[in-house]
Amino acid sequence: MTEPVIVGVRHHSPACARLVRETLREVKPARVLIEGPCDMNERLDELALDHQLPVAIFSYYQRDERTHSSWSPLCDYSPEWVALREGRALGAEVRFIDLPAWTHSFRGVANRYADHGRRRLAYVATLCERLGIDGLDPLWDHLFEQPMPTEELRARLELYFVRLREAEGGVINQADEARELHMAMHLAQAMHEDAGPVVVVCGGYHAPALAEDWKKLDGAAPPTPEPAGDARHGSYLVPYSFHRLDAFTGYEAGMPSPAYYQELWEHGPQAAGERMLELAVKRLREKGQSVSAADLIAAETMTRGLMRLRGHAAMARVDLLDGVAAALVNDALEVPLPWTRRGPLAPGTDPLLVVVVAALSGKRRGELAPGTPRPPLVADVQAELSLHDLLPVEGKRLERVLDLTDPEGLQSSRVLHRLRVLNVPGFVRDRGPALATDAELTEAWTIMRALDADSALVEAAAFGATLEAAAGARLEELMRGADGNLDVLARVLAEALFVGLSGLAARVLDRAREQVHQEAHLERLGGALGLLLAIWRHDRLFGAARSPQIGAVIEAMVARGIWLFEGRSGATATTSTDELRAVIAIRDAVRYGGGLDLDAVVVHDVMARRAVDAEAPPAHRGAALGYLWSMRTFADEADAQAHAVLALRKSSQPEVVGELLAGLFALAREEVIAAPALVEALDQILGQQTWHDFLVAVPSLRLAFSWFPPRERDQIARLVLGLHGAEDQSVRKLRRLSVDPTAMTRAVELEQRVDAIERRYGLTP
Repeated sequence: MTEPVIVGVRHHSPACARLVRETLREVKPARVLIEGPCDMNERLDELALDHQLPVAIFSYYQRDERTHSSWSPLCDYSPEWVALREGRALGAEVRFIDLPAWTHSFRGVANRYADHGRRRLAYVATLCERLGIDGLDPLWDHLFEQPMPTEELRARLELYFVRLREAEGGVINQADEARELHMAMHLAQAMHEDAGPVVVVCGGYHAPALAEDWKKLDGAAPPTPEPAGDARHGSYLVPYSFHRLDAFTGYEAGMPSPAYYQELWEHGPQAAGERMLELAVKRLREKGQSVSAADLIAAETMTRGLMRLRGHAAMARVDLLDGVAAALVNDALEVPLPWTRRGPLAPGTDPLLVVVVAALSGKRRGELAPGTPRPPLVADVQAELSLHDLLPVEGKRLERVLDLTDPEGLQSSRVLHRLRVLNVPGFVRDRGPALATDAELTEAWTIMRALDADSALVEAAAFGATLEAAAGARLEELMRGADGNLDVLARVLAEALFVGLSGLAARVLDRAREQVHQEAHLERLGGALGLLLAIWRHDRLFGAARSPQIGAVIEAMVARGIWLFEGRSGATATTSTDELRAVIAIRDAVRYGGGLDLDAVVVHDVMARRAVDAEAPPAHRGAALGYLWSMRTFADEADAQAHAVLALRKSSQPEVVGELLAGLFALAREEVIAAPALVEALDQILGQQTWHDFLVAVPSLRLAFSWFPPRERDQIARLVLGLHGAEDQSVRKLRRLSVDPTAMTRAVELEQRVDAIERRYGLTP
C-alpha cells in the first residue's frame, strides 16, 4: 500500500489550482478525494454540466430549533473545481469527503471554506513582520502566487501549512476534529481498497492531520450522516458572482479581487498585472476620472519599481494597487489603503481607489447549465407568478397597480409580499399602505428580471417547497428569533397579515401575550402597542379590526406599560423618544379603545401622580402632564395652561427644561400650540438664562421642538415674535440658519472659553 498524495491548498488560489492540476496529471490517480459535502457524491454529474462559473453548492437545514444555510463556492481557479474536472478527465473515481453542511460541525458557518480567523495566528503575523508585508493576502501572493517551479511551490506550501498547524499547539475545536475524522475515514477506506494511487485535495490546515490520522483507522466506510427525521435539508447548485466571492465584500475565505486572479489563472502571472492595470485605467476613465497617458506611464513605472524592490518576478496584485495609489492619488488619505486589511472598504476610502478595487473585483456572474436540478420552490414560484400575470420578462420593466379590496388584487399582493419576505430581488413595492389601515388600499409594484433572483429562490428553498410555506417558515424564524421582543413580534404579525397567513398571525399573538408580562423595556412595548392598536382599530382587509385576540394583547400591554412608566425614577434622567411614543400609545389605547377592558381611572391616577413626582424623570413628568391635558381632565383650558406654566417654572433648570418639554410636547402638541401663556413663560425662562445655561439647554430643547412639524413651529415662532414686537419679521428666514446649529453652539462655547482666558490674564479692555 503506497502513501496517498495529499495536496494542501488555500481555497480559491490559482497557484494551488495549478499545483492540483499538475499533480493529478503526474500521478494519474485511481481516486481523487476532495474536501466538499459528501451528500453531493450521488449527484456529482450535476457539477459536470456546462456551467459558467462561479457557482456554489448551496446547502440548507431547517428544523424548529434552527435554520442553517451554507455555501461552497467554486470558480475556475478553485483547487476543488480543478480536482473535479481533471479527476474525471483522467478516469479517476472522484468523491467529496467532508461532512454535509447541515451537520453541527458547520453550525454558524456560512461558508465551508472560511478561514475561521486562522489568518490572525501569530505565525502569519510573524511572517508578515519579518518580510515587511501588511496582511495575509499580500503575504500569500509574495510567497506562492509568483512564478516558480512546481516542486518549489509544493515544498513551500507543505512547510507553510505544517507551521500553521503547529502554531495551534495541537489544539483544535470539536467541529474541525469531527470533520477531520470523517475525511480521514474516507481516505483510510480508499487506501485499504488499494485500487491505485489516491490524491487528496483539502484545505492546507487539515493536510498535516490527514497525513497521519488515516493510518490509525481500519478502513471501514464512514457512516453516512442523517438529520433528524422531521428536519428539512438539501443541497443545490446556485449561480454565484465575483462580487460575492470577493474578500472586499466580506467573504470570509475569498481571495480578494477575483477578476485579477481569474486573469492570473487564464494568462499567467506575467500578463495578469498588465491586463488589470489597463482595465483599472479604463474603469477610471468610464467614471469620468481624468487619467492621461502620462498618468498611465507613471502608474506602470511605479508598479514595476515596487515589483523589483520587493523581489517579485511578476507584477503582484499589491504591486499594482500600490503603484496606482502612489501615481494617481493626489490627496491625503483619510483611511488606510483598503488592501492592507481584510473586509469591506472602510468609509472615507478615496473614490479613485474604490473604482480600482471594483475593477479588480470584476462583474462576472455565474450561470447554471440548462437542466440543472432545482428545488420545488422554484417551480412553485414560477407557477404562482404566471397565474397572476406577474412573471418577470427579460429586459422589460413591468408595473402593476393592485387594488387590495379586489380578491384577485389581494391574492397578487400576497404573492409579491411573500417574495419580498424571502428577499427575492426583482420585486419592488413602490407605493402602498404601511398597514391594511390606510385610506387608499392600493399598491404599486415594479417587476424586473433580476440576475440574482434564481440564486435567491434556491436559497429560499431552505424554508419550504412552496411559496406560501417558505414565507411562513421565514416569518416563523423571525418570531423565534425575536427573543421576547414585542416590537419584533408585532412587526411579524403585520407581515403575516400582508402575506395572508392567519394561522401564523394567531401564533404570533399568543407569543406576544405570553411575553407582555416579562417585558422590561417601555420603549419596546410602546412600538408594539402602537402597531397593534392601529391594526385593531382600522384593519379593513384581513379581519383583524376589533379582533378579541389582538384586543387581549393590547389590554395586557397597557397594564404592563403603566407599571413600567411609574416604576422609573431619576430626577435628571433622560428619556428616549421611543419611551415617549409608548406613552402616546397608552394614551391612544385609552382614548380610542372603546370595547377594550381598560381601566382609564387607574391610568389617570398614575399620570396624576407622575406629573408632580419630583423623583420622576422630567420627560415622564411632562408626558404625564401632557396626557392629562390631552385627555381633557383639567377644569378648563386656563386651568390646564396654569398647571403647565407651573410645571415649567419648577423645572426651569437648563439640564431638565428641554426634557420636560419633550414629554409635554409629545403628548399635548395640539394643546401647546393654542397656549400662549406657556410660550410666554418659556420665552421668559430662556431670556433669563446665561449663555452657559442656554448652551446646556439647547440640545434637549431642539429635540423637544422636533415633535412639531414645520408649520406648527412657524406658529410658535410667530407667538415669540409677537412677544417682542417683531410680528413683521419673516418667520422662515429666522428658522433657516446658514450654518449648522451644532457648529454655532460649539462656536459660542469656544468664544466663551477665549473670553474667560482673556479675563483671567487681564487682556480684556
